[in-house]
Amino acid sequence: MQIELTGTYSASNFLIKRGVKLNLLGGYYRLSTKILNLFSIFSKHLQIPKPEYVLIFKTLYAKCESCEIEDFENGNGSVYQLSLVHHKSRRLIVDEGKNKDEILKKAYLLAQHYHLRIKDSATNRRQPVWL
Repeated sequence: MQIELTGTYSASNFLIKRGVKLNLLGGYYRLSTKILNLFSIFSKHLQIPKPEYVLIFKTLYAKCESCEIEDFENGNGSVYQLSLVHHKSRRLIVDEGKNKDEILKKAYLLAQHYHLRIKDSATNRRQPVWL
């Protein structure tokens, strides 16, 4: 039985889609890049680093440079990002999306598999909380 988790992350647009596929039981992941939904390029299998905790936070895309800080606080133009934090501050980005509930489901799956805590910096970025 394999447990796989697939997600997309930054620079995902119409032309180029980037993502990651985690094989939780195998302990490895692969990065992927799709060009025009026609060509797929995959990295070699990489070892998943020993995670310390699961992180959820809210970020703005670079293409939203004209957005005001109020837009960020209200959720306009922002996305939720799910990461595995390892080696104190390094992150393996697992997924990004506008739907917080979907990101939370994946966060709980990762937390349960690795027996980790979830740090929620998305709800209030000035006061992160442990779930």
